[in-house]
Amino acid sequence: GEGRRRPEAGGGMPVVLCVLLLLLSPLLSAAEWQLEPDYSRISFVSVKRAKMAEVQRFDRLSGQIDKQGVARIVVPLGTLDSGLALRDERMKDNFFETSRFPEATVESRLDMAGFDDLRVGQSRVEKLDFTLDLHGQQRRLKADVLVTRQGEGLVQVATLEPVLLKLLDFDLEEKLKPLKDMANIPSITPEVPVFAVLNFREVPPEQF
Repeated sequence: GEGRRRPEAGGGMPVVLCVLLLLLSPLLSAAEWQLEPDYSRISFVSVKRAKMAEVQRFDRLSGQIDKQGVARIVVPLGTLDSGLALRDERMKDNFFETSRFPEATVESRLDMAGFDDLRVGQSRVEKLDFTLDLHGQQRRLKADVLVTRQGEGLVQVATLEPVLLKLLDFDLEEKLKPLKDMANIPSITPEVPVFAVLNFREVPPEQF
């Protein structure tokens, strides 16, 4: 009858649009993610003579996060870059022994479902448990990291503070002596702070 009002055209459109946006928005927990090597870096600081600090880094990292949140990063130790070729060769040959141990690996599990509500530009702090396989030794470590959704298909994981590695845990402390002898320096600190900035890009479903 005349007393009944006809529903306004388009009255349900905002709800429909919201549902569509939710369906179309990529979920972190339902995707696989590939490391972006050009925008990722693992670096460390070595201290000699108890007062001289040198920054060294690794290039050409590779890795991924699978749909279950399992992350694996491969660090090719032969790509060490300290800015000095002679030092790099000594580190590769006499310290890391890259002929026997060409790479280190980092493995962890991320609760990607916990980040599904992150909007672009938002971040969340996480305490991350991970395993480092270095020089034939495996150790469980922890790190405080900042997870940031840089874009719809881009996530960054970065250390909030350095991870302190004890060289003794990886049978590397004994490797300091030949380095000190070759460089004619009295000391190299056996604890090393390590920093990481890792960017991951979503893999399109057709590439799974």
